[in-house]
Amino acid sequence: MKNLKSFPFERNRYFYGKLLSVEDFETEQKYFNDKRRTINRFLFGSGVVSGLNVVEVDDESISVERGLALDFAGREIMLDEPAVRKLTELEGYGNGQGNGQEEGYYYLCLEYQEEATELMHNVTGAAGRNSSEFNKYKEGYRLFVTQEEPERDVYSPARLYEERKTVYQGQDIQIVQVLPKFLEMGHDTALRVEITYTGQQKFSFEYELELAFLTNGEGNRVRVAFQGNESGKGGKYQMEIPLKTARVSNVQAQASLVKDSFRLQIGNKTYSDARPCISQAAVNDLDDYEALQVQYYRTAMDYIMGNTFHQGIYLAKIYVVRAGNVCLIERIEQLPFDQKIMHTEISTAVVQKLVEDVRKLKEAKLLEKEKQEEQKGEKPLRAACGEILFNIGRVRLGEVLYSDEIVHGLGFGPVTIELSYEVDRGLDSDTQILFGDTSIFKGKDSAAVSLAARLMPTEGTFVVGLKILKNDGAKQVRVHWTALRNEARKAEPEKKKRIFIQPDNPNVFVGESLVFTAALEGFTDERLKWSVKDSGGGVIDKNGKYTAPETEGIYQIAVSSVAYPEVQVSTFVIVRERKGDGYGN
Repeated sequence: MKNLKSFPFERNRYFYGKLLSVEDFETEQKYFNDKRRTINRFLFGSGVVSGLNVVEVDDESISVERGLALDFAGREIMLDEPAVRKLTELEGYGNGQGNGQEEGYYYLCLEYQEEATELMHNVTGAAGRNSSEFNKYKEGYRLFVTQEEPERDVYSPARLYEERKTVYQGQDIQIVQVLPKFLEMGHDTALRVEITYTGQQKFSFEYELELAFLTNGEGNRVRVAFQGNESGKGGKYQMEIPLKTARVSNVQAQASLVKDSFRLQIGNKTYSDARPCISQAAVNDLDDYEALQVQYYRTAMDYIMGNTFHQGIYLAKIYVVRAGNVCLIERIEQLPFDQKIMHTEISTAVVQKLVEDVRKLKEAKLLEKEKQEEQKGEKPLRAACGEILFNIGRVRLGEVLYSDEIVHGLGFGPVTIELSYEVDRGLDSDTQILFGDTSIFKGKDSAAVSLAARLMPTEGTFVVGLKILKNDGAKQVRVHWTALRNEARKAEPEKKKRIFIQPDNPNVFVGESLVFTAALEGFTDERLKWSVKDSGGGVIDKNGKYTAPETEGIYQIAVSSVAYPEVQVSTFVIVRERKGDGYGN
């Protein structure tokens, strides 16, 4: 099955009298295989579906546990029993010697493989010629090791929303910088630097980045510096560099390694041979989630169809220590490039867990906010009320009845529940509502009850319990409830929303351009709408770049908030005709 092309789909058309050939039967198999593998590629991608954990058997051997994976072409790779291998006997071991590769680790990779089996007699074979053919193809797998990183991006969820670029790899260290693929104009972001070190000496490094459409408060350059571990300890490290995105859209932000700025110190040795590295991100006016979806649906077809290159699944990164001809396993890192597929069951579980965590976080924030408001001073009461009808005609003395869970409507957190009740004694009787310990009022009531309420602060609900103390023929008891909570009386005054334009009342020559900027006060939503109020007064784009007309005059430039249309401001631009070398004043 070396031909990995799936399109166009073709299937047999059968009719009476059709002579079937080998090609027809192969077409039949290929049609259904291609359809299934196409669905695998487009809906699931490539990676581990389940199992396939790599465990250490002894100092020199590993075992790949049972499991299922899908490869780059959508083909299923099944291990129905553990595969135990000695590391030094795996294909690819030792291939890195002499080519500058470090031998501190190996990647264990899995590939789809099939072979012809079951040799049998071919009844059409000519005399004197080989009359045997293989009867079946057996689908299987191939395990091998390599010290090479994947040649192209492997399919992992993180690939869709962040870009990883390797700054330096070698000398037992790997330095990777990670930038989100999508940035919202004017918002904060961060460049993450990930360091993996397997050596035994103290290390440090530094380099500079040149920024485009990004700032960090120090201009268009930023210094990245890291002081490494204590002597004799390897591990993984991470640092973040805060950045702010420019207030322009539809541009490519960049963080580029400045040439000759890289310095790596390991022990007493210095290295400066970093590879060229440019991290890029798309800047627009969409938030991260919207931009991710727009980009995926726009490019997924081309990416999936174009990535039918031959590449294995990286199951593990195996760190080793060499002692002469012996290779000892130090530790194993599972799925170093996160090549895994989340099927429906685990995806649903993760989403449900995420929803629950978000709900708890919102409740915690609400409780904290209410607690802060309660500490501000005067606290008037806010109330809600209602009633519940209990049927007690056939209820024995001492028996307890419970209401359904009641939503009091005052939000989450502590509230006070007050209860009272009245007994239905007929139309001719005076109605009496009783509160508290009713034994204090001696009378001829046909029924007496004891009431209690149980509050669930995190749910915003409560339950009422009613215990029958006396019943001389009453059929119903009506319970009245009132829920009370304290609220802060004085709310924080809302800050007035305003926009300031810079420059104010500028002078320009006809046909010239200048950029207006807007400073916001009282709100943070940076979506703005620019316009020229006068007909023929030039044009201005959504980023505030104004181009003057070819006619002199005074023209009004206006800007308003998209989120708060009532917040707007304007200025005037004076357009003059160039005269000689001056301004024509």
